[in-house]
Amino acid sequence: MSPAFSDYGYRMRLGILRCARTGRATLCERVASSSSASTAFGTRLFTNSSFDSVDAEELRRFGRLSSQWANEEDSFKALHSFNQIRVPWIVDSIVKVDSHQQEQLAGIRVVDVGCGGGLLSIPLARLGASLCGIDASEEAIRAACIAVSSAFHASPPKCGEIHFECSTAEKFAETNASGFDAVVASEIVEHVADIDTFVKACVRLARSGAPLFFTTINKTLASRVFAIWMAEEVFGAVPSGVHDWSKFIEPEVLRDKLESNGCDVRLVHGIAYNPFANKWSWINCTAINYALMAVKR
Repeated sequence: MSPAFSDYGYRMRLGILRCARTGRATLCERVASSSSASTAFGTRLFTNSSFDSVDAEELRRFGRLSSQWANEEDSFKALHSFNQIRVPWIVDSIVKVDSHQQEQLAGIRVVDVGCGGGLLSIPLARLGASLCGIDASEEAIRAACIAVSSAFHASPPKCGEIHFECSTAEKFAETNASGFDAVVASEIVEHVADIDTFVKACVRLARSGAPLFFTTINKTLASRVFAIWMAEEVFGAVPSGVHDWSKFIEPEVLRDKLESNGCDVRLVHGIAYNPFANKWSWINCTAINYALMAVKR
């Protein structure tokens, strides 16, 4: 059984996505200047490893993997294929929450917290969202900018905007409180050092009435076996050593943290990954992967 989400993932508008130029010259800007894209790319760089939600070891680990983000057949292939169900879920949920918003995400301000190499940011911006992707890893942000530059070579009249910043959720929330119509934190909760600080910052970024989207891994024996040993060591669906079972979080715990920060949880649903077909599907069981959607009061 699955939620009734339409297949927006295969009806994306192609176009050049613009990154605002907000900081010093970076690799992103150099990539843009050498590509056929007509718009400029840039990032704002921070050094935020001292903030509460950042795990320095996680930062180093993903920094070493930064060159693999764009490869759909490598270490992040499961995240690439995850877009087949998480993009329609996010889009359809925004449409249902905002009765004035029609099929696309035009004009919707979305922040992708822990955006990594932009795997989810780019599809959402293609659908018209004004997208800001943030990540504490400078290497990941550079990979995201490279992905944007290489993904778009045509320039249709209508397209979304995308802007990447190297920052933590709590640092970014200091100057962007209540600044977004939707907050996405997909496959990041299980990598933060302080879940309370992280959730509080995510909620702070959302305006009143905005949806918040989380996908993460439950803390169960099944997740220890399938999300770590099987996924990492047997099938190689995700990089080896990328997950720490002690950081996994039960849906009830995540629900409580969101509700204590002024949100109402609207959906908790199980997700399953088939490593043989490299496909995801919605299921009733939340024992391993699950998705949660809440709305800020």
